[in-house]
Amino acid sequence: MVRASPWCPRRGCATLKPCLVAFHAHPDDEAIFTGGTIVRAVRRGWRVLLVVATSGESGARPGWVTNDLAAQRRSETELAARLLGVERVVFLGYRDSGVEGRRARCTDEDGVPTQAGSSGPPTLAAASIAFVAKQLRRILVDECAVALTSYDRHGIYGHRDHVCVHEIAALAVQGTICDLMEATVSRTALRAVRAELLGRGLDPDVWPASLVERIGVKCDCGLLEVDVAPELPLKVQAVAAHASQVVEASSFMGLPPGAFHRLLGVEWFRPARVVDGRFAQLVGSVRA
Repeated sequence: MVRASPWCPRRGCATLKPCLVAFHAHPDDEAIFTGGTIVRAVRRGWRVLLVVATSGESGARPGWVTNDLAAQRRSETELAARLLGVERVVFLGYRDSGVEGRRARCTDEDGVPTQAGSSGPPTLAAASIAFVAKQLRRILVDECAVALTSYDRHGIYGHRDHVCVHEIAALAVQGTICDLMEATVSRTALRAVRAELLGRGLDPDVWPASLVERIGVKCDCGLLEVDVAPELPLKVQAVAAHASQVVEASSFMGLPPGAFHRLLGVEWFRPARVVDGRFAQLVGSVRA
């Protein structure tokens, strides 16, 4: 089930560069939420692996036509990864669950991810969390990873595949040397951007205050706030590589036009587990 670019097994963790594994739900998430941090890690001598749970076949921007959206999005991810400096991309092979619907978990006692009524792989929301966590843990151990990124418990903006990624990562790091850093969005920053746009004439109904309160984390205390302005040119190129998705990005997370790009210059992480400690040194400032 696991698709991967060619690679060589690693031996002798002590002699390797530190390894960051960026774990994401769909193609394009890696560029939007962690692209700048990935570029920074690579520039500072880290190896970076990208693990993508699904191929994102449930979404394309209006007017985009393709015979195989999953293959298109995997190709876009490979291009974005090259731009960011990622060493290897692994696709776990699950299907995009879509935004709506119930999360009916696979209950196979062996954890084999099967889905009733389907001959193909299950959606991530239907797969066994324990089974997927074992897949991810094996990658962490094989690569001697010292840091893993995922999402906050709300999946940043509530997408059920993002919530799954949060749960999978929390289980996968158990028994490893990995720090677990949860990508998120600062609501304080969102409120500030909204207030500025309202001051410039944005209709409040276009971006209701209630939407702000459904994204990211309420408290900024302890968040790692990463100013990725130096890495922004490559990050923007990586976002643009996902041409089937976010050329305009005018409706991403429900944000109005103009808001999305205002947020690209900063990335936020919630330290969920600190063992190694080098990730915090890599990214710098902490919100007190």
